[in-house]
Amino acid sequence: MKDVVFQGKLDGEFDGFDDDKLFKTSNGQYWIQAKYKYWYHYKYRPDITIYKENGRYYISVEAKEIEVRKLNNVIESQIDVAFEGWNGESVYKLRNGQTWAQSTYKYEYKYEYSPNAIVYDGGSGTTMQVAGTSARVRRVY
Repeated sequence: MKDVVFQGKLDGEFDGFDDDKLFKTSNGQYWIQAKYKYWYHYKYRPDITIYKENGRYYISVEAKEIEVRKLNNVIESQIDVAFEGWNGESVYKLRNGQTWAQSTYKYEYKYEYSPNAIVYDGGSGTTMQVAGTSARVRRVY
């Protein structure tokens, strides 16, 4: 039996399911995709339902469903200066005073001045998501 946990909208753009996809609901909760499934579908602020069934949580968007986990202790801030992607040793100070350093190697160039940043523990390590890209990080200050 499905027990509805949340019924409303996603906050912002939705572009489908992918590996470790992050979802923010209109009530400010964060959920992360728990199992791999790829489905591309774009919609702005789609209607969603999050429900619990047999001890697991699922998100339903446009009649497609995927298992999710609720994230707690999500940090939302902004990069204090320009973001220039990931170079394997990237260190970024956030406007909330925290400083985070890249903890695993990844190279990806992307430039944006003072973009929003989201830091969360997705289960396989702490991740920082910025400007449509993400990398594993550790807090250094």
